[in-house]
Amino acid sequence: MIRAIQIAYYQQAKNPSLPETLQACARGIGLDAKIFIEDLKSPAIENELQRQMQQARSMDVYSYPSLRLVHNDTVFPVAVDYWDHRAMLGEIKIIESGWTR
Repeated sequence: MIRAIQIAYYQQAKNPSLPETLQACARGIGLDAKIFIEDLKSPAIENELQRQMQQARSMDVYSYPSLRLVHNDTVFPVAVDYWDHRAMLGEIKIIESGWTR
């Protein structure tokens, strides 16, 4: 489903926050689109979405993608480097070692 959403967004310029886009993605990967949309609109899914959005806000996440490391009950932002994952790993190792930036 994640791959289908990525294709819809990046290759087809479709809005992945729209239920009809998600329904088409679900159909495209072989799910029952009617059941999918019913589940998507359920109170349980809405509650989970709100919980995750609150968690993101509590970590000062306001743009996506974002990367956070929770270490010793503290949340650290990690700069996303699309070209070299080693930069992110280096930053994580620095945080884990107790060094400050």
